[in-house]
Amino acid sequence: MIRRVIITGAPGTGKTSLLSSLTHLGEVVPEPAREVIAEHRQRTGESSLDHRPNLFLDRLIARSISAFDSVADSGLVLYDRGLPDCVTYADILGLDTEPALRAASERRYENTVFICPPWRAIYTTDDMRRATFQQVEALHSSLVDAYASLGYRLVEVPRSPLPERVGFVEVALDS
Repeated sequence: MIRRVIITGAPGTGKTSLLSSLTHLGEVVPEPAREVIAEHRQRTGESSLDHRPNLFLDRLIARSISAFDSVADSGLVLYDRGLPDCVTYADILGLDTEPALRAASERRYENTVFICPPWRAIYTTDDMRRATFQQVEALHSSLVDAYASLGYRLVEVPRSPLPERVGFVEVALDS
């Protein structure tokens, strides 16, 4: 039996660091958005898909479906974001949310989803993460709404040092 667990949150909230510290528990599926952007850069030389939001969303949904469908037959799988995140991206980009909602409804994860809240003390930008902290807070709110509308129970990961966040998730997964 596969346990599909999502760790989500807006950009720069510590998801990737947390997941990197949880690899001993099972398979970790990387964030699809960064992969889509990196592939686009390599293919076209363009730094982003900002001017092509429909293409970005279509590729993000396809990559997220592929990530869901291609995992092992058993064990714990931790996802750096999940299909419900695509609903948030569609909403934030002003696009039709129906394709993302349909994909997220057809492929379900465990009901409990870990969400890393915006945390100004650790937030940084990079060549792919250019959002302001205010935009990060808005995206967080949209993530909460998307996951709740799909019937997931969100568990907020505390803003604490990485070892404590890792312990929090480990304990929660065992209960």
